[in-house]
Amino acid sequence: MVLGFIGILFLGNAVESLGQSISDCEGAITLCGDFYNETEASFNTGAVFEYTGICNQSIEQSSVWYTFTVQADGLLSFIIDPLNPMDDYDWGLFDITSGGCEGIGSQLLSPEVGCNSYGLAPPEPNGATGVSSANGGTGNSNGPGDLNGPPFNADLPVEAGETYALVVMNWTNSLEGYAIDFGQSTASLYDEVSPSIDSIEVMNCENTALRVYLSEFVDDATISTEDFELVGPTGMVHEFFSVTGVNTVNGFNQVLELDVADPIEISGLYELHITAEAASISDACGNLGEGFIGVDLTVLEPPLGWDAIEVLVCPDDAANLSVNMVVQQSENTDYTYAWAWDMASASVVGMGPGLESLGDGYYEVVITTLPECFSATGAFQVVTEECSLTIPNVITPLNGDALNNSFFVDGLDAYPGSSIRIYNRWGTVLYSSNDFGATAGWDPSNEEAAEGTYYYELSIRRGQDELSVITMQSETLYPPDGNAALTLTGSFTLLR
Repeated sequence: MVLGFIGILFLGNAVESLGQSISDCEGAITLCGDFYNETEASFNTGAVFEYTGICNQSIEQSSVWYTFTVQADGLLSFIIDPLNPMDDYDWGLFDITSGGCEGIGSQLLSPEVGCNSYGLAPPEPNGATGVSSANGGTGNSNGPGDLNGPPFNADLPVEAGETYALVVMNWTNSLEGYAIDFGQSTASLYDEVSPSIDSIEVMNCENTALRVYLSEFVDDATISTEDFELVGPTGMVHEFFSVTGVNTVNGFNQVLELDVADPIEISGLYELHITAEAASISDACGNLGEGFIGVDLTVLEPPLGWDAIEVLVCPDDAANLSVNMVVQQSENTDYTYAWAWDMASASVVGMGPGLESLGDGYYEVVITTLPECFSATGAFQVVTEECSLTIPNVITPLNGDALNNSFFVDGLDAYPGSSIRIYNRWGTVLYSSNDFGATAGWDPSNEEAAEGTYYYELSIRRGQDELSVITMQSETLYPPDGNAALTLTGSFTLLR
């Protein structure tokens, strides 16, 4: 570079790269060999005006970008040889291992590691430039002009895993190109690693849309549905009906979206394989994709809802409201719960599968799968009532007065699941029920039971509720005793 003025030095970061051409770092040419012959010089700076190095005073002009990841430690060397010796080519080199292209311009993110803008005024030829100790290179930043160092920098030590971006600029805007030769390098610079799958993101509730993140950019022209297959936990192979690149950069993609051709019906560990059916996907250097990655797919069971159910509670007691008490939800799906109470100022009063009532009113629970794909609603109407039970001592079925026609325990409907067994005097079971409170009682015909004394064993599912039981003889209060059921025995008389 030969300058007739001193410009303003720009050290700020470039804007987010769009990577639309090889004149942008994001669209850089990937090195796949020692020698490149650029017969047509660049005349633009791409979609993003990027920082090009201190020796270039950050000016980008008629640029071409290259990138490479070091495969083995050694020394980096390259020679840029203009096809016309009079042409002036300048360059800048950046370590983008940590900061990527967007970090260029920051010594903390993607530091500048080499720069050369050596140049001679016409009619003197400029000749070759680059990194080459063998050609008299010294230092790591030379130029501008011919008074600030030679046309070559010293060989640069590089290590495996480091990624570099090289910008070459056609400072004289020549119509001719240049040759670039990396053959003097002792480090291995070229990608010989096969593309593989880094990770998978499930994009829909049916597990049929998969976003696949690859280890490197691959050529769009090599991508097809036949390049992938999904193997289920039973060995069933699922094919794909479409594959789409998410963000194409110069005909290459690193993120793909795959759509499974048939439904996913079994939960478990699946494996996404890169296949060789269609010659496989390949990167810029022709390395074919290989390998597989596991992904857990869960088939979600939509939750089950219900209409409002009335729940009776005793005074000063609370009802234990439970989702699974009404409808047993699937054990194979995770759910979230959100409870609301019409008497509360807060929109949510509980977040678990169960809730202890806070008073009379309408309680609604929204059950949602995790992730949020399906939801359902259930409700309870909590009502306080006196909770004493009245057990009759005489029944008179079919005597014409419509009174005491059956052995019925008043109030037992507040304790679902309470059971009873009724015996005659010889111990024969005449009647039984596992939810006696939900029935109209025992109303025997003449053939079933004659006049006489009968005996009952009543198991009341009262949980830890205090319970008052009224009989003809007395009213008895039964405090909680740690047992879920209270069992009472007694007798009654049947008259006709």
